[in-house]
Amino acid sequence: MFDSDAIKNEFILFLKEKLHFNDSEIYIDSDKAISNTNKYLIKEFLKQKKEGVPLDYILNSSKFYEYEFFVDSRVLIPRPETEILVDYVNNHFSSPIKVLDAGTGSGCIGISVALQNPSFQVYGSESSEVALNVASINKNNLNVENFLLICADWLSCFKTKTFDLVLSNPPYIADQDPHLEDLKHEPKKALVAKDSGLGDLKLIIEQSTKVLKKGGMLILEHGCEQENEVGNILKENNFLDIKNFKDFQNLPRITLATLE
Repeated sequence: MFDSDAIKNEFILFLKEKLHFNDSEIYIDSDKAISNTNKYLIKEFLKQKKEGVPLDYILNSSKFYEYEFFVDSRVLIPRPETEILVDYVNNHFSSPIKVLDAGTGSGCIGISVALQNPSFQVYGSESSEVALNVASINKNNLNVENFLLICADWLSCFKTKTFDLVLSNPPYIADQDPHLEDLKHEPKKALVAKDSGLGDLKLIIEQSTKVLKKGGMLILEHGCEQENEVGNILKENNFLDIKNFKDFQNLPRITLATLE
């Protein structure tokens, strides 16, 4: 069953954001002439909503932190929970540091950190060329100068002891997880990881031991049931001061640790 109120609200937002209708044209002017182009776009909106396409993809726009990012089906839609990573960086780092957003996708994490901290040197690594294209669009749209994109498999291309801080929101969903049905329009590569969803988290942690400076910090987003597994992997790789933060639903979602 469709939530008719939710679709109505999304349709109103679509009319405002995509077709540039004002409130008067939506609520009062019932005789407003609609161009053939707009009629086509409205039909496409209704078709996409019937197929369950998220509004962010229809609008090609998603809000994250204080910024508006271009998104399409090549990248994940940014989630509010992920803003916790940016919040932590803003609240705990002040001096110029070198930061890596591993698996940057749309670039929302790395770009937000770079814009909030102009003295930081921020890199975004991504193995998907189509996702890199989206991140490049956002880098240019938001005119961020201290954010550099790198085509790489996580941290594999970087020299030892390069970064003070590594951030990542990697794939962490198991292949057969039933939640994937609700995410069918988003890129599976950015959602699913081997080893019950832990495969990419393990790889990032292992690679971080090489590219982080001594005392450098790793901050990871993960599944709400993976807190203990992630903590154990961090301990096995010589990370100390392991802490977990809960998301807006009070679920354990973010883990940070310092390299010994």
